[in-house]
Amino acid sequence: MRTFFWTGCISYLLIGLAHVIIGALMPELLAHYGKDYSAGGQLVALQFFGFLIGVLAGPWFSQKLGKRGALLVSLFCMALGEMVFFTLPPWGIVLAIAPLAGFGFGMVETIIGAVVIGHFEESRKTVAMARIEVFFGVGALVMPLLVSLFIAAGWWRGSFLALSLLSLLVFVLWAVLPLGRMSAVMAKSASNAVQAGAVPSFKGLPGGLIGLLTLFIVIFALYVGAEMSVANFLPSIMIENVGVKPEIGALSVTCFWGAMAVGRLFAAQLAGRWGKARYLLVSCASGAAVLSLFAMADTVFSSYALVLLLGLLMSGMFAVALVYANGFFPGMEERITSILIASGGVGGALIPLLTGWCMDQLSVSVALWVLVTLYVLLLALVYGASRMRFRAKAANVSSPRV
Repeated sequence: MRTFFWTGCISYLLIGLAHVIIGALMPELLAHYGKDYSAGGQLVALQFFGFLIGVLAGPWFSQKLGKRGALLVSLFCMALGEMVFFTLPPWGIVLAIAPLAGFGFGMVETIIGAVVIGHFEESRKTVAMARIEVFFGVGALVMPLLVSLFIAAGWWRGSFLALSLLSLLVFVLWAVLPLGRMSAVMAKSASNAVQAGAVPSFKGLPGGLIGLLTLFIVIFALYVGAEMSVANFLPSIMIENVGVKPEIGALSVTCFWGAMAVGRLFAAQLAGRWGKARYLLVSCASGAAVLSLFAMADTVFSSYALVLLLGLLMSGMFAVALVYANGFFPGMEERITSILIASGGVGGALIPLLTGWCMDQLSVSVALWVLVTLYVLLLALVYGASRMRFRAKAANVSSPRV
């Protein structure tokens, strides 16, 4: 269990790096290829389209290869995709290869998350997911810092090479490390439980639970889309709004993910003390307020302070919401986790596309207020889900499982 957990942490560190590398390098990439922000939004959207495919294809690959084999396939795809990026091929090839990289980290995220939620003890699930997400945050923090160093050294594309080599290293870890009692879980076909009737289908779920699942699908799409818009366009927003240099703009993402990593150290404890629903409501309301202030900020100091605060407030939402949602669907953790992470992939593809278009056709300020609006909608949906929870729990107790 311990070997699996720490290897999973390293894997989440890797996908944290992969999630933000395009955003951190966005100004340099667009300048190199002579493209605008809309083209950058297309690149982010295609990467998250691949992410979505990776999430949805995870059960199929697990069925054919086992979870360990599926992880090896996904890590190889990541390594290959980042290596192609390193060569700086024509823009058309960059767009074509982006889904391959997204496919890799999408499958890694959903497989490890589903195993933690489905096979860890109930009392450890929130803590374990929050701790694994800390490593995601550390990876997302470190990559912009590395990008800044590579930019300062005049070799910004070396960031892609570093990520490719690290993907290969994690590939080797999953291939050779003994996993103890988790070995059977990682080798087990995803379809075995389904064929044996151990995993229930959606057919027997009452309408209340279907409605609740729909709410959570939209919640994850909005949250991940907003998070990825901030993470991918933050350097460009800082350059446009307060006139910082590109290497300093890249550090804003480090500040954001650094705050996310710190916040995740305490997210499980706060969610346990307040309750998961209240934690999510406070995070959404505070996040909307801070985004509003960030949209009005016009100095470097205030902008960076608000970026740090925003990262702290958003830090635990993904892990807490994932465990909270799965609590209504016992025995269906792998499928629910896959669906919710996939919905996050849809939001991560579409909302940055909208953000890039707003920055090009309207202004950075308008793009930020669009994100504020989405966050207010997210708050309303989380409130709606929290109001449905008692009815959903009652339905869950009485509903048949087929």
